Amino acid sequence: MSDLFMNPFSDMYAFAGNSGDDTSTSNTNENTPNTKKKLSDALEVESAFRTYNKPPKLMAIEEYGRWAKKFEDWLRAFAFPSWKSLKNGYNNGGKRGESLTASKEIDAFVAEQKCIALLFQSVREDIISLIEYNNSKDLWKKLETKCLGV
Repeated sequence: MSDLFMNPFSDMYAFAGNSGDDTSTSNTNENTPNTKKKLSDALEVESAFRTYNKPPKLMAIEEYGRWAKKFEDWLRAFAFPSWKSLKNGYNNGGKRGESLTASKEIDAFVAEQKCIALLFQSVREDIISLIEYNNSKDLWKKLETKCLGV
């Protein structure tokens, strides 16, 4: 058995060799040297340029100024409706997701929830854990106040 672990749910699995459409007669699961080279090249690119599917992480309050700009840029590029929610706020009368019916309402609610989840994913837990908020815009402003002061 190979000592190389491949997650079948990651995009990197495509580099593992057998993509399901293999028409060859070989049924071995061993990786050829060429396949290992492709996988290692893909992992090097990912580690050198960081992954683009994860938002930047705020690890220290002192880094807030640089992190906030990076986070907003990342949000604009990869989750634009959530960025709009962050900038404009979300106020739907305190409705919960299950009572929404219109497609626009649902899309706005999903963007809001995604923005909050991304903020919690991006900020170290001890920095964000005690902030009380109403929506993503409120959370963003309170986080800024906590990190930079009044």
